[in-house]
Amino acid sequence: YGAVSLVNARVNVPGQPAGRVQVHDKTAIVPHMKGRAYFGQSCKPGSYSNDQYIGLNLLGKTLRYTTDMSGAGCGCNAALYLVSMRQNERPSQCGDHYCDANNVCGESCAEIDIQEANQRAWHSTLHSAHDHGGLGAGYGGGSSWDGPRDFDAQQYGPGAECIDTTKPFQVAVSFPVDAGDRLEAMEVSLSQAGHSCPLHLRIADYAGMAELSRALAAGMTPVVSYWSADDMTWMDGQGADRLGPCASDNAASCPNSVKFLNFSIEEIGSTASVLASTPQAASRHRSRTNAASQVVARAEERHHGGVACPGSFDVGGYGEVALVPTGWHANGAPVEVLGSGELVPHMDSRSYFASTCTAGSYDNKQYLALNLLGKTLRYTTDLSGAGCGCNAALYLVSMQQNTRPSSCHDYYCDANNVCGVSCAEIDIQEANQYAWHSTLHTSHDHGGKGAGFGGGQGWNGPRDFTSEEFSPGGRCIDTSKP
Repeated sequence: YGAVSLVNARVNVPGQPAGRVQVHDKTAIVPHMKGRAYFGQSCKPGSYSNDQYIGLNLLGKTLRYTTDMSGAGCGCNAALYLVSMRQNERPSQCGDHYCDANNVCGESCAEIDIQEANQRAWHSTLHSAHDHGGLGAGYGGGSSWDGPRDFDAQQYGPGAECIDTTKPFQVAVSFPVDAGDRLEAMEVSLSQAGHSCPLHLRIADYAGMAELSRALAAGMTPVVSYWSADDMTWMDGQGADRLGPCASDNAASCPNSVKFLNFSIEEIGSTASVLASTPQAASRHRSRTNAASQVVARAEERHHGGVACPGSFDVGGYGEVALVPTGWHANGAPVEVLGSGELVPHMDSRSYFASTCTAGSYDNKQYLALNLLGKTLRYTTDLSGAGCGCNAALYLVSMQQNTRPSSCHDYYCDANNVCGVSCAEIDIQEANQYAWHSTLHTSHDHGGKGAGFGGGQGWNGPRDFTSEEFSPGGRCIDTSKP
């Protein structure tokens, strides 16, 4: 996107001064208690105009950031949300054109709560302009009623197995659209380095979806805020089912500040904005970004069906396997199964091993889930003529466990988030006649740990063998032959 100015709120609520919000190193936003700030194009101290605020159209896009709520327990609320401030010409009772769905400053407008959270609870909520309650998902809340229970304290909380909230973690929020560019849902993913179980939320079928689609198309302003209360149980309470996280709230125990950092915006399914930790990872991002843009475009065009099942083949020691073509294949048969049992992928194709194939229909349960622990998988590969710039790949991913259709509409997932869903990936073969890579990836490790031969631009790829050993006419592997 580019540079953003942060505009501090004039007041927190009418009659109450706003706390400070600071920017550290041009990457981290640090709201202090009772602080609220708006993303703007410019900032002039003491002067407010609705035209100065950014209006982001996030339809078809993903917003990514990192949140750090260390110490922010029961009764604290660290929030990031979108409101239609740029369209609000009235200064409001707060004097800075602030508006939201709860009419806090006397002006109502559409509101999308990406994050209302602390170390114990998380809420993501859609609100049309006059819908105070909205439709939400997450975990926590309730007194005589129950808040959302999409995950639990074992998965999200201090020391939890999926998101340990004593440490920073990553948030990705996507706004997928239909063929008419209308908002379909809000999808939120929480992930953390060193943990292999990201948490996913999807909010769809909201009565105010058309209004929110128009608001996003017009451009909405991101807002960060941090506040506390002794009656925050609507967000973090135990609820009637006693399964929520907080028996009581203690506003006085909230730390002075929280952090939001490393913001980026990208098209859904793109990896272009993800920062690579190594030169090798950066190269993988560049090479897969082009494929990602093709993936999403083709998915939108073709996911409604009209595809043919390539056929089935026998795997020694296992039995018959059906081949399922991806939802973004080129016209015609993308991968063929020959009578001899050979699989022949054509350019820009991908297909999956499955128990069954129904043309144009996709279900994660149809895919094979091979447990290869203690086993050896053998096959023959023929890369004849596939030279520099070609990539013939065979790899394993956790598709049967992925219950989200993904932006490719066929439940595809991988470690590079090519179709908007991440999962574990084991690259057995990424190769051509001149190079071979085998790589292990956890679900969010784009670069992974690999071996083989080839690669490098300002850095060196693996050098476990040489071109004398692996290449056309190579003395160990002559790649002009199977």
